[in-house]
Amino acid sequence: MNLRVLIVLAALSGVMAAPAGVAAQALSRVDAVKAALDANPDVVRAREDLRVLEGRITEVKADALPSVTARFNGNRYRDPSLLNSSSFDAFPAELHDLLRPVPASQYDGSAELKQTLYSFKVGRALKVAKLARSLGQEDSRRVRQAIALDAVRAYDNLLLMMEYVRVNQHTLDQKDKHLDSVKNRRASGVATELDVLRSEVDVENQRAQLTRAEGRVDLARATLNAVMLHPIDAPIPPTDVLVSQPIDATLDQAIAAALAERPEIKSARFSESVREEVIGVERAELKPHFDFIGAFGYSVREPKNFFHYDFSRWNFAVSATLPIFDGGRAAGRIAQARAERAKATQDRVAAENMVRLEVKDAFDRLNVATRLLKAADLNIGQAQKALDMTQANYTLGAATLLDVTDAQAALTEAERVRIDALHDHADARATLRYAMGRDPLEGIEQVATK
Repeated sequence: MNLRVLIVLAALSGVMAAPAGVAAQALSRVDAVKAALDANPDVVRAREDLRVLEGRITEVKADALPSVTARFNGNRYRDPSLLNSSSFDAFPAELHDLLRPVPASQYDGSAELKQTLYSFKVGRALKVAKLARSLGQEDSRRVRQAIALDAVRAYDNLLLMMEYVRVNQHTLDQKDKHLDSVKNRRASGVATELDVLRSEVDVENQRAQLTRAEGRVDLARATLNAVMLHPIDAPIPPTDVLVSQPIDATLDQAIAAALAERPEIKSARFSESVREEVIGVERAELKPHFDFIGAFGYSVREPKNFFHYDFSRWNFAVSATLPIFDGGRAAGRIAQARAERAKATQDRVAAENMVRLEVKDAFDRLNVATRLLKAADLNIGQAQKALDMTQANYTLGAATLLDVTDAQAALTEAERVRIDALHDHADARATLRYAMGRDPLEGIEQVATK
């Protein structure tokens, strides 16, 4: 769902700002995913779609079960048809007054039973409905996994932005400390006024970077709240951190798992099976259909005669319907069903190919992030050591202000690269699990099956 739509829905679900005095509630990744799955409109719609499919199965079953109908009718009538008869004038004149129509009452009550004895269509139609339900269940699982992935990504993005703030704050603290050193050297006559001015500009530039990072944290928090349909400005103190966790699977194993478990693939296969059964349903239109129809009731002028057998009326019949010629209508429907089945087969092939590509992309991203993370861990230690040496040399007059600034920038960049690598690794891992048809986050299996 579009982020703007989610933000509007989150705003409508509560006030735009969190109520004053409300304490921030700690939130883990699992909690974020559960909140998103409980409230997201797409998940709710998928749940209702399943109920619709269950209703259709019940509807199809009704064709194989007996249908009982009760009818009751009370009629008050006067019929002058005898007076309008062309032979009425031939009656003796003395009978004319005796043959005048008089009002009468007629009461009817009956029960009708209709039962399909055999149909080539009902069994296949019921199988189609059950396959459609399985397709709906896989689509619901796909929606839940997609929303779970969105929640995990929004949570990790918030962690990433908060790490940016931490790094920028740490760099600002270093620059403030260095500014104090420059001022002290200026007071001792060792540094120039230009050195102080450059250091002050460097501090303010870093402060601007920190402010920008803090703004990104606010946006990341709003995005996560939108995914969970919480008030946009609700405080979120995350309890988890960005960590690297490997996936014990080769590329071939990941692709095999995706082709076996991915909801889109299962849905495509169910859709193909549905189209196959629909061909059988259309063919059944050309085959005989057997029904039993029975009715029993009473027709009386006086209500007291109800349930008197002399006034009973009944009929029972077995009917066989055999289509002889329909002008080619059934053949046309069969041809359409075969074409739809062929299209479903191609949709499945295309889905399998796309899933292979998604798994390959996520697997490669995971490997790249792993290598970058190892290099970043080593680089941070070296960058910190270089900064310490440069600052010491500057104090001794063996390094310039520009040397210190470059060393600080190198350490900040090394920390940023490591944070990005951690985030990329977590995102690639969640994406790979999703591409394999698994829940993007371990620990939500019990949530995702509800």
